[in-house]
Amino acid sequence: MIIDTFKYLPKIIILSLIIFFGCSQNYEPIIKSIVANPNPVQAGNIVNLSCDAIDDDDENIFKNELLKYEWFAPYGELTPIIGTNTATWKSPEEAGKYSISCSVTDQYNGLDILAISITVQ
Repeated sequence: MIIDTFKYLPKIIILSLIIFFGCSQNYEPIIKSIVANPNPVQAGNIVNLSCDAIDDDDENIFKNELLKYEWFAPYGELTPIIGTNTATWKSPEEAGKYSISCSVTDQYNGLDILAISITVQ
């Protein structure tokens, strides 16, 4: 008796896809650090910011994810450098402690947020 393998092919393909995608999960990115240089800074001067993040998806199909960085600062002038993990911030003219945050997302909506405090003298 000859088995018609083409009869079972669609079922095999569907089952393979379920196993392949069902066993994968997206790990959220993790921000390891935000660096501000200089910190403290003189009023009205520029601070260089860098956000170091990882995405631990090495063992599955999501391993080639692209990370997107967004910066937020309620005071001063923030200038993200598009396509990188860096930005510059012109500090306000008033002395004090200011918070700048960075959010990192991957293409599957994984998210992490971290803030740094910068002292303006």
